[in-house]
Amino acid sequence: MKRMITTVALLLLVGVAMAEDEPKFFVGTAATFSDYKGDPSYPIDDSGLGIQIYAQARANSWFAIEGGYFSTGEFTRDIDPGNNGTVDISLTGFNIAAVGFLPIFPDAENDLDLFGKLGLYDFDIDRTFQEGNSQIPSSLGHSTGLYAGVGIVLNISSNIGIRTEALYYDVDNADLWALNMGVQIGF
Repeated sequence: MKRMITTVALLLLVGVAMAEDEPKFFVGTAATFSDYKGDPSYPIDDSGLGIQIYAQARANSWFAIEGGYFSTGEFTRDIDPGNNGTVDISLTGFNIAAVGFLPIFPDAENDLDLFGKLGLYDFDIDRTFQEGNSQIPSSLGHSTGLYAGVGIVLNISSNIGIRTEALYYDVDNADLWALNMGVQIGF
């Protein structure tokens, strides 16, 4: 019974998607401005510049599934007062989310889409100690959890949009905020 309900729901979703005359798949890239605030056990408080690459499958004008790659860039902190060294950490990995859209001025030539998203991420956390000319890379392991965000897409044509979003990642022992600004192309 559960399989039958799932199959019927998917067929209805495909039917709705085929009925609309809009691009169904999007790919995009964005510059990522990230802010990392570690807790007292790992007190790094820094900002970084990274990249986001994503693909999106739209079911209709108000719902999509999105998956992508995310890299924060490096966050740096002095090792200890009095020592000449730093520790850098960076987070890289993949995410998947459900995205809900609210089209604004949908019949205008340049319309806007407000959106919210909720999803899961899986990041590798890398650490590098630097002292003088020496670098010691290591891994802090994996972090998997929830993330959420809101954003806006300015559709400058039926296939090209300029996208800005703010995201929050619930990372182990830290808060990670990201502001992404980029472009997406529809097919």
